[in-house]
Amino acid sequence: MKKIFYFLKLATFFVFIGFTFSILGCKAKFIPSTSVEYSLQNKSIVAFLEVYKQALEKRSVESILSLVAPDFEDNAASEDPKGKFSYLSLKERLENYFSRVKNLNLGMFVQHIKKLEKDLYEVVFYFNEQALLNIPNQDEWISVKDVNRMVLRKKAEAKAPYNYEIVSGI
Repeated sequence: MKKIFYFLKLATFFVFIGFTFSILGCKAKFIPSTSVEYSLQNKSIVAFLEVYKQALEKRSVESILSLVAPDFEDNAASEDPKGKFSYLSLKERLENYFSRVKNLNLGMFVQHIKKLEKDLYEVVFYFNEQALLNIPNQDEWISVKDVNRMVLRKKAEAKAPYNYEIVSGI
């Protein structure tokens, strides 16, 4: 009788341990350096954002524009209609900004990816931008930390160099 009781106690212990490990093992896997669950879709969006980050750090207007949709529109988080700009005015804005930037470092942490509708995704990321700006009479480092919302559209073309294009939120 003691052997049966001991066996049941031991079996219960192992079942409990096995159940605990199965629950812990079923945690969602996250893409490194993000709080986004791993999926092929999310991984490709994060890879696209890395290309965007590299284009910004190189201060390459052409590379950034190649990532932006022709129907791009943004208001730069402003209610003022004068703050609204499109693909055509983006080039001028980038050239003006990059003409004053001597060095740019950008840290990005993707917090959220959500499918809005077919082939349209919302990406929310935290960024830390450190830029060495050429201002009159001196150079000065500035640091900007903020959260950005970007809307991406998946490209239909199979031969496109990138799978996505930025629709808003540069």
